[in-house]
Amino acid sequence: MDWGAVTFFAIMALLVAMVLVGNERKKRAMARCQRLAESIRVEEGRIILPGEMKLKRGRLRIRGEWHGSKNRHYYVSREFTGIEDINAEEIPLSPEPFSVAINGRDTALADFPAYLVTEGEFRGSVLVPILPSYEVKVEKDTLEASRELEFAHTRVESLNNAISGTLYVNVAKCRGARLELEIDGPRAKEMLAEVEGSGEAGFERKFWSEPLLLVMDRSQTDPRKLREVFGRREFVEGHWEYTLKLTLDVPFSKDEHDTTKVVVGLGKGAMGGKPRVESVV
Repeated sequence: MDWGAVTFFAIMALLVAMVLVGNERKKRAMARCQRLAESIRVEEGRIILPGEMKLKRGRLRIRGEWHGSKNRHYYVSREFTGIEDINAEEIPLSPEPFSVAINGRDTALADFPAYLVTEGEFRGSVLVPILPSYEVKVEKDTLEASRELEFAHTRVESLNNAISGTLYVNVAKCRGARLELEIDGPRAKEMLAEVEGSGEAGFERKFWSEPLLLVMDRSQTDPRKLREVFGRREFVEGHWEYTLKLTLDVPFSKDEHDTTKVVVGLGKGAMGGKPRVESVV
């Protein structure tokens, strides 16, 4: 008997079994979260549950990224931090801080207010209410990057849920300029304005304004599925300390930069509308 071959096939069988078990768990989680999403109602600032449920109120933090070089796999870390245990038939809705970002390399980071179901048919499901509410502060409202007599300039205005302004560029040898909004976490960024050569371009960046109720799973939710909810492949939304970066594109030399912090905190009141309910697994 070739014990090497037996060991090889035994390991392969174990790996296949693990994959099948993982797929089955994911299917069950998807079905459970979908049933919960269909059985709850949202009305008059509250979530109406399908009967009294045992819950743990807290926060859900999710990280996702690719690991490995030869045998690459997508690793997801899900951490729920509980604050209090409650028994409830309904959950009052109020704005709380949230943040979510996904870049083009699938690196994801999210931090949400959450209610974990601890017993019963829907055990392991997590209700994530997102009620957008913002207070936007810009550290300095004027950015300028220059090289000799060539320059790029912008003045930034902050609104309740947005920043806006105009990028002005006056160059001869430089290629132009761009204005980007970025965060350090998953190194995600978004182009707000770009000018090739001389000219100007206006911009307005509104932060997410649609109320949401996400039904997720504590152990199975894939953060890449949030792309379907927010409707973009790469995005940064919510309450972060952003960096607004102005870049003057200098050929054959180091680019010139100027930056400022944009702090998006929690506002005093929720933006209107009934939350859209989405199952995310």
